[in-house]
Amino acid sequence: MTCHLPGLLLVALLFVSGVHSLRCYECDPIMNNTECNERGLITCPNMPGTTCGTILVYKGSTYVIAKSCLPKTYCDTIKVFDATYSGATLSTTCCQSDGCNVNAAPRPVGAAHVTLALLGVAISVVVSRALV
Repeated sequence: MTCHLPGLLLVALLFVSGVHSLRCYECDPIMNNTECNERGLITCPNMPGTTCGTILVYKGSTYVIAKSCLPKTYCDTIKVFDATYSGATLSTTCCQSDGCNVNAAPRPVGAAHVTLALLGVAISVVVSRALV
């Protein structure tokens, strides 16, 4: 009987080295998406269900944005509160590929554009859930 342990360890090592942590844009609340992105990508903790999250609060053409690595469960919980309160809108976006939150929060340009953007996000969520 020959020992196949070295071969099995090599195969296991190949699978482990193929795992990579998600990289997201991250910034504390700031009023400029470009400045947020200039800080670059960070490597998220290598945990299952990690997403790149963007939280946007805007009223008219004024907005505050925050980006970070978030567990999917946190993202889902925060999204429950997405709505408009006293004219200010809270919008949460989460995604799961490197740098995917780069343009997750464009500067709002008007009510019609915001409505179309939110409709586009809703449609993409429905389609992505249907594909899973």
